[in-house]
Amino acid sequence: MKKIALLTMIGLGLIVGPAAADNLDPAAVELFKQFKAVAPLGLASQQVNNLDETRAYQIQADLVKLYTTHGQAISGYKAGLTSPPAQEKFKAPGPVAGVLTQPMLINDGVARLKGHGLMMLEVEIAYELKTDVDAPVDAAAAPGLVAKVMPAVEVPELKFADMKALTWQDIVAANVGARSYLLGAGVDPKGVDVNAVTGQLFRDGQAVGPAAPGRAALGDQWRALAWTINQALKLGHPVKKGMVILTGSLGPMYPAQPGAHQAVYTGGLGELSFKVE
Repeated sequence: MKKIALLTMIGLGLIVGPAAADNLDPAAVELFKQFKAVAPLGLASQQVNNLDETRAYQIQADLVKLYTTHGQAISGYKAGLTSPPAQEKFKAPGPVAGVLTQPMLINDGVARLKGHGLMMLEVEIAYELKTDVDAPVDAAAAPGLVAKVMPAVEVPELKFADMKALTWQDIVAANVGARSYLLGAGVDPKGVDVNAVTGQLFRDGQAVGPAAPGRAALGDQWRALAWTINQALKLGHPVKKGMVILTGSLGPMYPAQPGAHQAVYTGGLGELSFKVE
């Protein structure tokens, strides 16, 4: 038994780095290993009794520490569960936030199924910050923080080991499923009414679902942007110039299937073309 325990500790040290395992929540270590192996994600709520929001975000923070220890610098933040139906499904009291890292950005326009257990697609709007932010902001101030607005498709990982038992706290702990995302060409925020914009996903020229408005995210894109920034600050994360904020899905998420895709927007935001293969 001692030999098995020793081998387990050695193996864990090789994955998470010297001495790191002793300082991190075991649930975060397990999630990191599962993300790396593209394995079904375990539920933190099945490892931690009475998992609450504070502990869930602590697990997420330790998961992010593992990412950054392995060279994945924080590049931005994402909001999730930003619509009433999503919140009702998981009995969430409000939206949730996750952390984006540099390797999550897909630069070659190809979302690869091989890198996901359950790849989903979400049409979103992204914002690049033009300044550092070190204090909470409100929706009225949010437009002044933006260098450019971009079409975006998030490609989250949602293969959990027990979908029926999945809670919103589990989603938080697993970094809101952040795996990868794509960005289109940016435009001046002054030239786009982000709440009036609609986004729609197409595959091989056929609509995957209906067009959805920018207001789908918390009822107001600027409110969603401010909330995500403020949540990042509340959690102790840096919010810096050049970081990207994803404010949540416009409409439902869709299971990814191979093909040529376009996220097409009205209101001057353009479109984002990519492949799933």
